[in-house]
Amino acid sequence: MHGTVNRWLGIVPILLLLLSAGFDGAEGQEGPYAFQIRGGITQPLGDFLDESVGWEEKGGAGPSLSMGFTFPLYWHIGGLVGFSEHRFSCDEDVCPEGKDWISTGFDIAIRIAGKRGPIRPWIQGGFHTHRIQVKILEEGSSRKLNSEGGGGLEAGLGLLVQVGERTSLSPGVRYGLGNVPFADHPTLDLRFLVFDVGLVIGF
Repeated sequence: MHGTVNRWLGIVPILLLLLSAGFDGAEGQEGPYAFQIRGGITQPLGDFLDESVGWEEKGGAGPSLSMGFTFPLYWHIGGLVGFSEHRFSCDEDVCPEGKDWISTGFDIAIRIAGKRGPIRPWIQGGFHTHRIQVKILEEGSSRKLNSEGGGGLEAGLGLLVQVGERTSLSPGVRYGLGNVPFADHPTLDLRFLVFDVGLVIGF
């Protein structure tokens, strides 16, 4: 995990600096400040954990919902703070009644959006905290698990498609990774993609 985190910490700032010459972090958004709400699908990449320790081998796709504020920081760089909930489907053999893995957390990112126009690209990268709740079957009985605090990195890109004077639709894709520890279970290793569309309103 540490090697992957270090690579992302090196790559994300370089990409943002290279793109900043043609991007505009504060004025390129829907005014200096904007609120966005996003909805879509979360798709896990690879296994969660090996089934020998009591977890299911894989999680499936589930709904994703997030919201946040964007604001100017410095020069071409804007910021984003927000909250996300990602759900991953769970097999009924592991989770009674097919309940989902539910990951909730806060997002902090730096963001660059394209100069003003009807269609503009955006790119962002930052940190996401994870706290997971799930109800699983263990030794024939149902047990609810709550993780300890975990975290990781998330980076994404997409478009801002203007539909009003200070309103845009924003399709995008994000890649996330992180480790989520449990008190009496092995750490859950998360790798996932989020495909979503946002409504962005400036003020």
